[in-house]
Amino acid sequence: MPIGGEKDTTPPRVVRSVPENYSVNFEGRLISIEFNEFVKLDKINQQALISPPLQKNPEYRIKGKSVQVRFQEDLKENTTYTVFFGNAIVDLTENNPLEAYSFVFSTGSILDSMSMAGNLQFAFNKKVAEGAFVLLYRDENDTIPADSLPFRVKPYYVARADKKGDFRFRNLRNEPYRMYALEDKNSNFLYDKGGEAIGFVDELVVPEYVGSYDTQKSDLAFVDTVGADGIKTEAEAYALSGKLADSIFVSKHKKHQISLFYEVDSTQRLLRAEAVRNGLLRFAFRYPAANVEIEPLEALPDTLGLLKHYSKKKDTVHWYFRDNVLDSMKIAVRFDTLINDTLNISLRPRAAVTPQRGRREEIKAGVLAYSTRIAGRRLDYGQKLIFTFNEPVIHYQMRDSSRFIAKDDTLYNSVEFLKYDSIGLQYVLNVPDFEFDGGYSLLAPDSIFFGLNGNVNDTIALAFKVPALTDYGNLFLKINPEITGQMIIQLLNPKEDVLEERIVNGSTELAFEHMKPGKYKFKAIHDRNGNGRWDTGDLVKGLQPEKVYYYSKELEIRPNWDLEEEWDLSADAEK
Repeated sequence: MPIGGEKDTTPPRVVRSVPENYSVNFEGRLISIEFNEFVKLDKINQQALISPPLQKNPEYRIKGKSVQVRFQEDLKENTTYTVFFGNAIVDLTENNPLEAYSFVFSTGSILDSMSMAGNLQFAFNKKVAEGAFVLLYRDENDTIPADSLPFRVKPYYVARADKKGDFRFRNLRNEPYRMYALEDKNSNFLYDKGGEAIGFVDELVVPEYVGSYDTQKSDLAFVDTVGADGIKTEAEAYALSGKLADSIFVSKHKKHQISLFYEVDSTQRLLRAEAVRNGLLRFAFRYPAANVEIEPLEALPDTLGLLKHYSKKKDTVHWYFRDNVLDSMKIAVRFDTLINDTLNISLRPRAAVTPQRGRREEIKAGVLAYSTRIAGRRLDYGQKLIFTFNEPVIHYQMRDSSRFIAKDDTLYNSVEFLKYDSIGLQYVLNVPDFEFDGGYSLLAPDSIFFGLNGNVNDTIALAFKVPALTDYGNLFLKINPEITGQMIIQLLNPKEDVLEERIVNGSTELAFEHMKPGKYKFKAIHDRNGNGRWDTGDLVKGLQPEKVYYYSKELEIRPNWDLEEEWDLSADAEK
């Protein structure tokens, strides 16, 4: 069989169109664009945008080698329209897309020639907001407040951010606009608060023309100063047609940087109430629940032994209790003084998934399970030996036959554990701090910890080592904020988990000592209101989210090595 030759990697090419691209005085409702090969449309309704938007979506059809756009309504007079196809036009055989193709025409005698550009990022982590929309509204509405426009009115112009978060408007009218950015998940070009991210520019924005006028030549000449495809072609088309609108000539665009954020819905809600396993209920809330009351609607027997425990962020409440006392429980949840939820919860968890063959159950029946921070027979310097149990310990009694070895010193029958939290989920070994390059072992008998449900521990036999000082590195970071107000400096791992947090005011030097070798990042939050955390924005109040900065380099900590870095936050703030 013939192999068919090399794979086609060339996108379709426009041969001609009726009317021509960048035409004026358009009449009718049909546009036909012919290509050099057969094409098809890929997710055209999701990718195609028309600025200014129409009340009804046009109909897109394939006819031979042509794409037809048939409008379902009369177009506005003296208006420049842009049909942006995205990557929806692909060839028939290999799906090669004609990337970011636009078709521009005017229903009047002039093509609008102004443009704007910018970039979209999410405010909290500065991630690129690929696919988010930028919305422009003409500053002509005196009946609807500006902060209500994204909720109630469809925009006059729409653009979409690319893979780098960059966006660009072309063929705009020369007038001021209000600019918003929207993560439009349902493609209705309206802001649906709660599930969508929003962003805005504080002031009115004015479009520009990117080009320069050469007075040494007899004809108009335009220079593409941005480097984006199509600008020079547009300018030449305008010049040749003699149909330029009034334009401002500048050397480059002012780049609008918009930060998207999710607004806070301040309503407290119970997100989930469930039996995690026998003897444990979990209540998960939207926000910290320190002021939430969760109370049984019926008297509980003393034998239930109910113990309550908050998570570190206080947004989750755990109820530990003795199994096999009750099958269900009626509970009231009060956020203020009113009962917001009344629940009848089964105390039996849903059937667990059967373990795969060859895997043994981690928790044996009747055994009180625990975990420690020892990993690979290693406990990092500065950490205590803390035992975290899977249920509260209600009784602890040490017996003889215990042993603790610290380097060459051995203690017999003098091992002691201390309660480390309020309900006995954690106990700590009561010994002096562990030293660098020290080897330790612990032997403690079984049945010294008694859990709420009568489970007891197995014999505890642990051996571990604390690494040597030379196994760690040190990092010294000089901070030059030059920004008014409090800054939160966060040390992150590559996954952006917060490892450590410092508060600074003004220039200072931070020391991070005894760091494990690996890669780290730094993030700074301009804590505008001084509450010690990042705060999102508020569209109606006109509040931008608190600014976030990332140190430009990912830092690598090496063993027995000091690293010194300097971070000029004021330079980042000017970008």
